[in-house]
Amino acid sequence: MGWEFEQAGKFGSERAAEAYARANTLDPQDVHVTRKGDEVELNIRRSALDRRNMRDNGEGRRDAWS
Repeated sequence: MGWEFEQAGKFGSERAAEAYARANTLDPQDVHVTRKGDEVELNIRRSALDRRNMRDNGEGRRDAWS
């Protein structure tokens, strides 16, 4: 069975994406950080998002929270 991930945003660096995940107390196994050109995409396991209010101050983010 594969895990379903949801895009959480694009960041300027791996460090910024990982800091966002840590700030929201996400387990490292629940996130995928992927470099795409000059941006970094953060994907979060859908089950980790259930009943969670994500804190977003926009630091390091290159796109708006959707």
